[in-house]
Amino acid sequence: MMDESLFATGASRSIWEMSDKIMRNIILRPSRKAVKKTLVRCFAPVFLFGLVLGLCLPASAQQALKETMDDIVTRFYANLSPEELVALTQDKILSLITPEERTILATEYWSFDVNVPVVVSLMRNEAQPVVPYWIEEAGFKKTDGIVKNSLRTYEVWQKEFDAGHIGLGINGFDRHLAAYFVCVGPQEPGAEVKITNVLPESTSIIEMNHDSWYLSDWSSLRTAELPESLIGQQLLTTFRGRAWEAHLVGGFRTTPFPSSEKPDQVLLTWSEDPSTTQTIQWRTSTAVAKGVVRYRPLGPEWTEWDETVATTAPMEDRLLMNDRYINRHTAVLRGLKPATTYVYSVGSPDNDKWSYEARFTTAPAQDAPFSFVFLGDIHNWQDDGQLIHAVEAREPETAFYLIAGDLTKTGLFRNDWDEVFEYAKGVFDRKPALWALGNHDEPNGLGGWMPLALAEFPHNGPAGVEPERNFSFRYGNALFLVMDVDTSPEIQADWMEKELARTDATWKIAMFHYPAFSTGAETGRNTVYSRWADIFARYHLDLMLQGHVHLYLRTKPMKNGKIVESPADGTVYLISVSYPDRYPGRSQRQVRKTPKFADKFYDSNGSPWYQTIDIDGDRLDYRAYDGNGQVSDEFSIEK
Repeated sequence: MMDESLFATGASRSIWEMSDKIMRNIILRPSRKAVKKTLVRCFAPVFLFGLVLGLCLPASAQQALKETMDDIVTRFYANLSPEELVALTQDKILSLITPEERTILATEYWSFDVNVPVVVSLMRNEAQPVVPYWIEEAGFKKTDGIVKNSLRTYEVWQKEFDAGHIGLGINGFDRHLAAYFVCVGPQEPGAEVKITNVLPESTSIIEMNHDSWYLSDWSSLRTAELPESLIGQQLLTTFRGRAWEAHLVGGFRTTPFPSSEKPDQVLLTWSEDPSTTQTIQWRTSTAVAKGVVRYRPLGPEWTEWDETVATTAPMEDRLLMNDRYINRHTAVLRGLKPATTYVYSVGSPDNDKWSYEARFTTAPAQDAPFSFVFLGDIHNWQDDGQLIHAVEAREPETAFYLIAGDLTKTGLFRNDWDEVFEYAKGVFDRKPALWALGNHDEPNGLGGWMPLALAEFPHNGPAGVEPERNFSFRYGNALFLVMDVDTSPEIQADWMEKELARTDATWKIAMFHYPAFSTGAETGRNTVYSRWADIFARYHLDLMLQGHVHLYLRTKPMKNGKIVESPADGTVYLISVSYPDRYPGRSQRQVRKTPKFADKFYDSNGSPWYQTIDIDGDRLDYRAYDGNGQVSDEFSIEK
């Protein structure tokens, strides 16, 4: 999607990644996957309400921020109507919170100690509609100075502080993504400033100059213009997701598809061998504490049902007014027969409410022919639900679906995921769906806890990385590698090389949200693919499936960044978008020219795309379809 997230590199780690590392060290044991999943689902929503700092800060600051936002939100639910929650303004919030809460929010969002008297310069984006209440109250004065980059202009506010502790407040009650940042310089020229005890600990301290990055989730955005007096000072970096930490104004939402005691959002994935297991997820209200899958091979109705008890984990979206809490149920059926169709239903014996009976088919044990569907960005548009159902009707024999990220507009809003599952109902409960995380699924440095909690994928990614961000699976004679936008390219490269080196699969296919080859400013993450290209070349990756830029493109075979003669010599990179590209003003934009590395290229034409890939032994057939089901591109590879 062509927004500011396009340029995020993921080069620096977010608070979530740090807190997740702590969680992994404490609870990630091979025998405790279900416990880990439950804890992530229970505690990850803290991001939306200032609790994000809870896994990073000392107990006092952690509890102050956590309990403050928790108390405020809980009290608002008790005392305000939905209409009043939606209409909240900063002034209204300030009239409803206590003096103690006001102080905590003004001093414990960001803190550090200094050894000498300093001047703190606070850069606030001038486009933020409301100045955070505490800035002037704390004694900051707006100066005539400005800091600019290619996209934004920041006002410079300053205040003198004595040596000792400095506490700063929230970025505001809105969700303005241009979070403020600060730099620190001495009051006395020549004095050496030492900054210690910085919280959050993920803050980097760098030198302020004309080419400084200040957002860890968008490190390519650099300062370009700033007052001479700030050059050489110590800059404390931040990330855009910090704007979520006290988000209340315009933050309360509803879902059009709330949960109930009847199971819904039934989703098939794989977390183990696709030929002998099937992973099934679904949702209920919290009134249903136990989940069960009943299943049997397709055949006579008198065949006895087997049962598998699910792991049940609560999930909270604190600003979702009409469905704040739900239960997610996950079951892994094991000991299944390969290439066998099963009938199943999910529900609970406690209330005897069950889903309708659906079917799934396990993968073949041998290298039998199969096909799958590849989708690009879908962004929880209803159009994509129509597309997915149309694809299933046209391609009933497809084995599974792969989605190259950006399933949602905002991946930490559960109402977005409610729409995804509702629109895919009747398809993803019959055919497994697996996805890579896109920048919208784990937005603005906040991590992808929600999409990872909603679906269970293989836990076979790189060591030290949150499970399911990267994973591989084998289906027939093909190896699939799923990559993550927010994991270090180096870590992924090492893992990918090991996976490719040890496989005997005929076909090797990877999926990653960001494109390697596109057009103009949309050209992919060179720092990522420059590290990966040699691995692709040495182990001959056949296809790379990508999304993000909302166009269709198939490259010529590429090897180490150069065009080669045949797919036998290089990798074919594919970009697709699976929802109508209808951004205002996009149709007036100059049409992009076909890049020299493209074999087939379509700029925006308002049509969603989907692709089918058929594999039969040593032959692969690829077809790309427009929204009307017309073939717009095709090619074949024979080995």
